[in-house]
Amino acid sequence: MTKEQREAKIAELNWPEAPKLVTSLPGPKGLEMFQEAMQWETIQRPAGSVFPIAAAESFGACFKDVDGNVLIDLAGGVGVKSTGSCHPKVVEAIRKQAGIQGHAVDFATPIKHELVKIMRKTAPNGLKDNCFLAFCQSGTAAGETAIKQAKMITGRNQIVVFEGAYHGVYGHTNAMTTGEGYRHGYGQLMPGIVHLPYPYCYRCPFGMEYPKCDMQCAKYVEWKINTPYTGVDDVAAIVCEGLQGEGGYLVAPKEWWPMLKKTAEKAGALCVCDEVQSGFGRSGKLWAAEYYDFDPDIEIFGKGVGNDMPVTGVMTDSKYWDKLTGQSQPNTFAGNGITMAAAKANFDIMLDPEMNLMARANELGAHFEARMKEAQKTIEQIGDIRGVGLFRSIELVKDPATKEPTDPNLFNELLPAIYSKGVLSIPCGKFANVMRFMPSLTITQEHFDKALDIVIETLGEFKDKMAGKK
Repeated sequence: MTKEQREAKIAELNWPEAPKLVTSLPGPKGLEMFQEAMQWETIQRPAGSVFPIAAAESFGACFKDVDGNVLIDLAGGVGVKSTGSCHPKVVEAIRKQAGIQGHAVDFATPIKHELVKIMRKTAPNGLKDNCFLAFCQSGTAAGETAIKQAKMITGRNQIVVFEGAYHGVYGHTNAMTTGEGYRHGYGQLMPGIVHLPYPYCYRCPFGMEYPKCDMQCAKYVEWKINTPYTGVDDVAAIVCEGLQGEGGYLVAPKEWWPMLKKTAEKAGALCVCDEVQSGFGRSGKLWAAEYYDFDPDIEIFGKGVGNDMPVTGVMTDSKYWDKLTGQSQPNTFAGNGITMAAAKANFDIMLDPEMNLMARANELGAHFEARMKEAQKTIEQIGDIRGVGLFRSIELVKDPATKEPTDPNLFNELLPAIYSKGVLSIPCGKFANVMRFMPSLTITQEHFDKALDIVIETLGEFKDKMAGKK
């Protein structure tokens, strides 16, 4: 298949007219529905209570609101829609399985068995054909499952995680997550969680510069965990995102993961790679762990694996199978036939060598980087441009020399301005100054460029505000 033929097929998976605005945003119907939802649903919902959106339909990298406006989604359903919304192959798989079997407790079923074989075969590095799976329905649940396994396998209690982390919002994972908005107001969180600095090279916590730093961040983890009298003396697992998401869309240097693995092995702890957001093709590889020369003991997956269906879980090294107590982790809806069928279809799409979506993610990512570097020549407030595949971000600063972050309230104006032109983009970062770009891997080149045109145009309009000028 030629590139032109591939792009023609990609175009068939999206609405061609996006963005298309038939009302101002939000439209009257959407605003009414949003206002009612704000009263009838919990205000704790993040996206649903921030953006006045009432989405009626989705297709590919686009969604249509109840007023008929068609928007381009650069957030990909918050990193979920790797193969795009309502992919015909996924829709057909769901329809077919819905007429065969849905819920089956956690029995072995033909469709789940097929999916497990594919996932074992394509697991990262040392887990390939050497792991067992547990299915869940949310990233939080998958994280909790990984932590329970790590504690049972090692007989230890402490969990080491990193500043800027997002692992979930219940139990252990809520304590592991560092965003204040997810932690405050709930009283004492789960004990035994240790937070250490993550390799944020643009703002190195040690005031050093890569590679001259000689990976001081990883050496500090080693010192903290394997030195007496640090208080970190009962570690069950080191848990880290494959690529850090909420903390700023950060890509650690290539030495990071291998050094973490050696530290974990020395301490008798497990090395857990959380790829709920970075996994399933988004990085340009099926798993971000494949960028690094290390073998995770446990791999957490989610988001893109299910795409339009809630499918998450863990892949655990087979050598730990008999370390777990039988029947100790029930999950009523694990392995639901309809969700398994959707996940299998997603794997078929992602692994299709002719479409080669992962290579295409790298191509689009390189295109993104080139466009942002060009924009940076006239918009100096684009302080840092980073990422791999279609896991991309820009960090906005008042002054590139000082790297002072833009006002944390800036996005209250900037993102609605972008949305008003028909593009959805969402923020991240410790200082609320990072725009992340994680569209479907099936976004068209035309839609991607139109969306970037709008983003860059709007950034230009906000130059003075980003610089802190009145």
